[in-house]
Amino acid sequence: MACATDNFTITKGSDNTFVFTIKQNGNTLPMTIEDTDTFEAKLVPIAGGDPELTLDCTVTDANSGKIELLISSEDAEGLTSEKGSKADRYYIRPTYKLILDCSTVNNGDFIAKICEVYVD
Repeated sequence: MACATDNFTITKGSDNTFVFTIKQNGNTLPMTIEDTDTFEAKLVPIAGGDPELTLDCTVTDANSGKIELLISSEDAEGLTSEKGSKADRYYIRPTYKLILDCSTVNNGDFIAKICEVYVD
């Protein structure tokens, strides 16, 4: 049985690794990441407030613009998850938004957002 989903989901009880490709501004090609570039991820409650989790991303392939976000099982355990009612088969609800705060030589400072992050 396959568990395919289009939702950005963090799973409790295991390490979660997410790989992002940083693209050039106004282009679909990946951006070359320089040694001084920094990428920070913040999980912020959808309802607002301070970030609940802040992590640094690591560069996995600078020439292909790939960065990796690792959310450890310990960090995932502390996150809040919400489920719908029994009538709706206990579907999971988004509880966070992910903000990637990027500072790059080739593209300047910018942020990228994932507006709905689910915790299962």
